Amino acid sequence: MKRVAIIFNPASGKGKLDQYKDKIMSELTDTFAEVNVYYTEQPGDGKEIVERVANEVDIIIAAGGDGTVNEIVNALCPLENRPAFAIIPGGTSNDFSRAVGMNQNPLKATEQLTEMTLEKVDVGQTDKNYFLNFWGIGLITHVASNVDSQIKDRYGRFAYYLRTAQTMGKAQPFHLKLEADNFSFDDEAAMLVVGNGTFTAGVQAFFPKGDVQDGMLDVLLIKETSVQVFWKMLQSKMANQPTQEEGYIYFQTKKLSVSATPEQLVDCDGERRCSTPSDITVLPKHLTMLVGNLN
Repeated sequence: MKRVAIIFNPASGKGKLDQYKDKIMSELTDTFAEVNVYYTEQPGDGKEIVERVANEVDIIIAAGGDGTVNEIVNALCPLENRPAFAIIPGGTSNDFSRAVGMNQNPLKATEQLTEMTLEKVDVGQTDKNYFLNFWGIGLITHVASNVDSQIKDRYGRFAYYLRTAQTMGKAQPFHLKLEADNFSFDDEAAMLVVGNGTFTAGVQAFFPKGDVQDGMLDVLLIKETSVQVFWKMLQSKMANQPTQEEGYIYFQTKKLSVSATPEQLVDCDGERRCSTPSDITVLPKHLTMLVGNLN
């Protein structure tokens, strides 16, 4: 593996990633024979670059935040011959980079990539797109849509959870119909999260024991809008301790079908471009990635 393409979003982290550009390039050119950098300026640029260079390189590196990663993954995953994929984190949460053990300092992450540790990881697929971290409807979409930019800038990865307590009472339940491998549900719900990765908004809140190589999707269903139930669940998951609180269901599956009344806006790795209904499945070990420490 000698040919590398870096798809670089200079706006990630409000431009903070851009200051590391020269050192990142220097580190990579010391290891790989051919390194080319491509800059994104607007949504869609990453997809266009992948489609243009995928057959000419061995590795594609996404240097940016979760939005950049999501766009590049959605361009890579449909390809029959996929180059290896890697991430240099540069956003607020950097969820999947955390899941595959990447250091959150861009320079240290670059050093990890030069060690060439390759692993195959699972990818989530819906009838509309691909995801590495999560697919969600209900409260998680409402919270993400209403995080104040100043709160996000100040508190970063915890902003979503700081906002949760304010939105719990405002989120409207919806009727959810769900069919999975060994589970079905037909009742009122407040939130459904389907996870492939282990991090959401930068913390291991929902699926702390998830595994990106187990060929399974982790599913969390919140049945009610109780602040107490939801908040205690989050605290328990963050502390990696079991909880006896009622109000939610957790299970694993390889595929599921979801419909909701009224239709629900879908948050897919932080991108909100489609609505229910959705069919969701896992693609076991679909991507080869350069990773940090997966253990």
